Amino acid sequence: MTTMDSSALRRRYVVLTALTWLPVGLTLAVGVLMMTSRGLGLAEVGLVFVIHSVVVTVLELPTGGIADLIGRRGVLAVSAATGAVALVWIAMATTLWEFIAITVLRGIARALSSGPAEAWYVDAVHATDPDAPIRGGLAAGEATGSIVLGIGTILGGLMPIVFPPTGNGLLVPLSIPMLVAAGCYLALLLTALLGMPEPSRSGPTPRLLALIREVPSTIADGIRLGFRSRVLAHVFATVAVVGVALNTVELFTPVRIEELTGDATGAATVYGVITAVGFAGSALGATLSGRLADALGSVVRTAVTGIGIAATGLILLCASGSMTGAAGLVATAFGYSVMFAGIGFVGPVRSEIIHRQVTSRQRATVVSVQSLVLQGGGASAALVLPWLAPIITIQGVWAVSGVLLAASALMYLRVRADFTNTVGVAP
Repeated sequence: MTTMDSSALRRRYVVLTALTWLPVGLTLAVGVLMMTSRGLGLAEVGLVFVIHSVVVTVLELPTGGIADLIGRRGVLAVSAATGAVALVWIAMATTLWEFIAITVLRGIARALSSGPAEAWYVDAVHATDPDAPIRGGLAAGEATGSIVLGIGTILGGLMPIVFPPTGNGLLVPLSIPMLVAAGCYLALLLTALLGMPEPSRSGPTPRLLALIREVPSTIADGIRLGFRSRVLAHVFATVAVVGVALNTVELFTPVRIEELTGDATGAATVYGVITAVGFAGSALGATLSGRLADALGSVVRTAVTGIGIAATGLILLCASGSMTGAAGLVATAFGYSVMFAGIGFVGPVRSEIIHRQVTSRQRATVVSVQSLVLQGGGASAALVLPWLAPIITIQGVWAVSGVLLAASALMYLRVRADFTNTVGVAP
């Protein structure tokens, strides 16, 4: 790998992060609405969400293990190519079975992308200076992800209004953000191949059969570390509840906005703006996370504070259910942004805790374990909540998620504030 200083590595990590999350943002405002406009009911949309989470859950650890064994660049490039194919297809999809097949492809792409860039950045920094701080770069990545998600949702929500229908029945206004997002994945593919030099790896690259044999042991090491380390076990427990909270707002907020606006296309635009406000809150939280940790004197206190803020946002979303019209939209946007600001505060310090507990050989795998747990929580929410919402209402679902998120802070209280800096050792 060509030697670069930590600031140059941070810039490349920020670019990779931006190109990874911009396609997600472009499709976020229109994804649910496109499925419902093609005739899918809310339960069928929930099924698509579940399948996505299951695919990601099944593949998280194998893909993380492969990235740890052969390097991060190739895995991220395959993710980008798969994501591009899926988004071109979804722009023209019309049936439930097509959406299921597409969500399998998107799940594969998501699983492949969940750990390589972050693991590459940490390894590259440590290759130049083992004692170099990583919190700033991780926070920059968190903030960048939130910013491009916000920009993407605004653009994705506006595109269906700006571009008229094509008239061919396949491509509709809601299809346009999908095609633009596919182009972004192609840009990520080129960037990964040309601008992501790998740190030198010890030993020869394993052959295919040897690689297949080594992946299970690499996965097992990551899982054992996750359960053996009290720090990681407690942190991952909170991540599962964050997955529930995220899927709760992603699944029901577009439906709530459509209730307030009465129009699917208009709801996509409004949801894009509201989501962008939320991601702006997340970016602000991630940017200020390090300062808050310094002020509180503990990464654990910072995480607990962030979870409390996020839970408050969900309760505010619940309260917005009694409002209508513009007041309801403003209240929804406020609760949404408060929730994501809290999650932004948590992200960088949680990542710092995790990376201090693992070695380079396990890094991408353990990041994948974190993503697996997040997807597992999200899958549970997508499976249960669409059936629960007609009984307790969307506002009731938000309230339940808020209470669960607040209770998860107890797990961070089990993590010693001054956690060990000795890699791989639990406090």
